[in-house]
Amino acid sequence: MASTTGAGPKRRWTKTSQGAGAGGGTAQTKADLPDVGTESVDAPSSASTAEVSYPAAVSKSDEREPRRKGKGKGKSKGEDTTIPVPAPFPQPATSAKANGRGRGGASIRLAAEPYETGARQAYLKKYQDDLQRFRQRPDFHGDARWVDSHCHFESILQRTWRGGGKPEVIDREPLASLPDLVASWPEGLDGGICNCVFIRPSKPGNPSEWQWLQTNLHHFQADSPIGHKLWFTVGIHPHDVGNWNERTEAMLRRLAENPKCVGIGECGLDFFKHDANEAREQFAVFEAQAKIAVELKKALVVHGRLVTKENEEKCLALLQKHLPKDHPIHIHCYSDSLELARALIEHFPNLRIGFTGSITFKDKPGNKGKSKGKGGLTEKKGEEHNWELVFHLPLERLL
Repeated sequence: MASTTGAGPKRRWTKTSQGAGAGGGTAQTKADLPDVGTESVDAPSSASTAEVSYPAAVSKSDEREPRRKGKGKGKSKGEDTTIPVPAPFPQPATSAKANGRGRGGASIRLAAEPYETGARQAYLKKYQDDLQRFRQRPDFHGDARWVDSHCHFESILQRTWRGGGKPEVIDREPLASLPDLVASWPEGLDGGICNCVFIRPSKPGNPSEWQWLQTNLHHFQADSPIGHKLWFTVGIHPHDVGNWNERTEAMLRRLAENPKCVGIGECGLDFFKHDANEAREQFAVFEAQAKIAVELKKALVVHGRLVTKENEEKCLALLQKHLPKDHPIHIHCYSDSLELARALIEHFPNLRIGFTGSITFKDKPGNKGKSKGKGGLTEKKGEEHNWELVFHLPLERLL
């Protein structure tokens, strides 16, 4: 395998504001699963759908979290401006100020005071500004087409477009629908693959990703006006392995029968946010989903924060044991060693290494790209590590 070892010119990367990370919210309680096949979902008759009913989202309290007082972190200066918002987002009657700063110092127009001015509209303005800046790049081709290979629509709609789920925003901002979100996509974005990997809710009172998928599955079907832009994967994230059981597996299989399901996962191993004593359960659930992906001929989407060389070797061995060499694999949001990445792409010709906007993040002063996880393990991460990965892996094997 050829690799680039010279320094060469630096590639520049741009991230827009639409995407949102996987739900991993504060609700830690497990959701009881209903029996499979108890209630049919309202969906086109031609579609293959999972016939599953879901209870209301489970949380420690049926009531919304108490409101938190105080302002967000940081505040950047900005001029008052009337935000131009295209349909279907309503135009706020008053102006909004930009305040708050994102990671790396980029201004994010999430919070607005008062909230009646529209946190979602402010976020949309920031999103549109990012797209405009992206289009003006000298290396951007106007006829470029792309697909978001990994996103979480439930998280985007329930939290990102609603000011991070702040109670003040939820009280005043109506939910955006999936058609609303698709209508906001720029020319050139041909679609998105929605990962649905949590049975527990992302926040108390929110639906889980699996519940959200059931409710919105009809939008994914071929006869939906937006169906040609939507696909999904389904699985159990390593943060939610406690909800894996026989009923979960049966439900996963039913959802995966849908022709718009293109993969199993994201599933995998996370030893940064979990103790080593959870390893046995994580490996068992990961192995089970890998076998299902092979059986159903679906791509496998892998979440891996392996942290140590021993864990990397075990993960590689599991994949080599259970997946044919030509099986399609997406290693999502890669942050482990260059050596593991090279071993993966050498063994699996249809494997792709995924990177997210996190590769654009700047190291915090004095951090040097290292983070300490649960159990005291240190994860090598940061600018230098990201550059090493991106420059030394073949471009055609990246997502």
